[in-house]
Amino acid sequence: MKIAVITPYYKEDDDILEQCHRSVMDQTTACDHLLVADGFPKAVVDHWQARHMVLPQAHADIGNMPRILGSLSAFNLGYDAVAFLDADNWYRPDHIERMVRLHRNTGAVVCTSNRSMHRPDGSYMFDDDKNDGKKHVDTNCFFLTRPAIRVLARWAAMPRQLSPISDTVYWETIRRERLPRAHNATPTVCYRTTWESDFRRMAEPMPEGVKRLEMTNAPYGWIKALSSSERKRVRRELGWPPGLPAKVMRRLRVMKARLAPTQT
Repeated sequence: MKIAVITPYYKEDDDILEQCHRSVMDQTTACDHLLVADGFPKAVVDHWQARHMVLPQAHADIGNMPRILGSLSAFNLGYDAVAFLDADNWYRPDHIERMVRLHRNTGAVVCTSNRSMHRPDGSYMFDDDKNDGKKHVDTNCFFLTRPAIRVLARWAAMPRQLSPISDTVYWETIRRERLPRAHNATPTVCYRTTWESDFRRMAEPMPEGVKRLEMTNAPYGWIKALSSSERKRVRRELGWPPGLPAKVMRRLRVMKARLAPTQT
């Protein structure tokens, strides 16, 4: 398979970005690295064995638009699959190999892996027991084959206000499209966390710039505050948030008709 790893980056330190890139180059299965600069390109990337896409203006959406544009570009260039890797994270050497094997063994369009959680200095904390391939999958753990293009294109319509929960939106739209999926429980993605809940779990001091629950609560408040018509527009364009199942909607219409006053 011809595989591209897509990395959106913003203003990360060179050494952090280089660790990310080196982990892609060290994969036991060959893959290409496409780094997408979200408005702030780094000259050092031009000297790496990588493709470098530069967006002229930052989208400020936690990497969503750079990730999608990079993926669509890769598929247009003939790649068979794309994987995501944020600039501050890295892969274990057999990550892509395991994803390819999972795809070949199951035929799944969407393959996912587990992840391990790490402190900002890179030291290990714990294996994530919530990234289970059923209820939740982190963006960095996706491996998408060509039939997933139709979902990728819809993600480009994601409003910036929803970007803090982009992984939730990704997963729910994949489930709604009923794309065949498979999960490998081995943690092969190393995730550098600053989430408050992870440090509370370890009973450790909070790092600088800690992310709190309010960050992921805000998008739900935003979508609920929209008018009914605007919410429907977002659902129509993005495929999220999910509405009621068609069967339930039909039953509600029948009940409403039965309860309506009879005109004389």
